[in-house]
Amino acid sequence: MVTSTARPDRRAQLVHAAAALFAERAYDEVTTTEIAKRAGVAYGLIAHHFTNKRGLYLATVRAAAERLQAVHDAPPAGDDPAQRLRDGLTRHIAYIEDNAKGFLTLMRGGNGNDPEVRAIIEEFRWQGARTLLAAAGVAEPVRPALRTTLRGWVGYLDEITIDHLHHRDLTRRELVELATTTLVAALRAALALDDAIGVDPALVDRLQPP
Repeated sequence: MVTSTARPDRRAQLVHAAAALFAERAYDEVTTTEIAKRAGVAYGLIAHHFTNKRGLYLATVRAAAERLQAVHDAPPAGDDPAQRLRDGLTRHIAYIEDNAKGFLTLMRGGNGNDPEVRAIIEEFRWQGARTLLAAAGVAEPVRPALRTTLRGWVGYLDEITIDHLHHRDLTRRELVELATTTLVAALRAALALDDAIGVDPALVDRLQPP
């Protein structure tokens, strides 16, 4: 009887090792030699799979965004929109708390001036807004007032989460309530500017924390 052994995924090993190193030190301080060594693979595999360090860094950014998107894609728990919103926000914050270094590297450090890196991050952030839009029954194209409001709120959520990771002086529940209350206020402001944005005012009222 022949026992088959799955071959290790060298590409995944490199992405995992690179992500850990980029979370520890700035992009320019990490070398491809130490990435290969940390991954336990031949140095030439970096060029084979990613061309160069920048290509590998882009792969780590995409992988980080995909892992967080998977958290967003999981069906939220709850019997009403407010409960489902809070569940989604709680899972979002919990995941980031458990992966704080990687999230901070993604949002603040690394090769953040690279336009392709920024494009990946911006696409991921707007995907989070699309999740909210779908839950509210709003189809694209999104009207300008609502698009601007949601982009601003997603940026706000990122910033309060970053502050939370640095200080840890609010509970996760308090952070969720802060994000929810701010979203409600922002949506009401958007409705005041354009009542045809496609969001039911009654739904916004139901999101309001008690």
